Amino acid sequence: MVMSMNDMNIYTDIYDIVSENIQKAGGNFQTSRICYEKIASSNPVTVDISELAEIKDNSIFLETAYRILLQRNIDENARKSWENRLELPAPEFQKLVTRSIIRSAEFANTKIKVKNNIYSEKNSFGGNIDGIRKASSVTMPEKLMNMYRKMPAPMKKAAKKIMGVE
Repeated sequence: MVMSMNDMNIYTDIYDIVSENIQKAGGNFQTSRICYEKIASSNPVTVDISELAEIKDNSIFLETAYRILLQRNIDENARKSWENRLELPAPEFQKLVTRSIIRSAEFANTKIKVKNNIYSEKNSFGGNIDGIRKASSVTMPEKLMNMYRKMPAPMKKAAKKIMGVE
């Protein structure tokens, strides 16, 4: 979803007002600003994983992945199960979280579509955002992508090398 800078400024102003009011009332806003911005700028039915992967803080990534992919806050049991892995390098942690959520029955019931899933098990680019963007169907016509998918492994390797992805 393309959002103008003015629209994002309005959303962040709303966030600031609500956060301030919650603090004045003695509470704490449960959604981080980064998570809120990702929710406000994301398409509600199609999630671009490469954009979600731009979040570098594992705790915020976890919160945002649950909000965007499962359309709910993370529950305490899930948070506790992920706590001991928050110190992993961001790409590794994000891959674990993304794959876990996408494999879940709960995610299947959301009917959310995923695009540019850099953490897909079928993705040979291994979480390299630049690599997946270079070789995505956004930059390559779909007919070429279909032809690439049918190529034998040695030809795929040569094609990736030619594209500068490998």
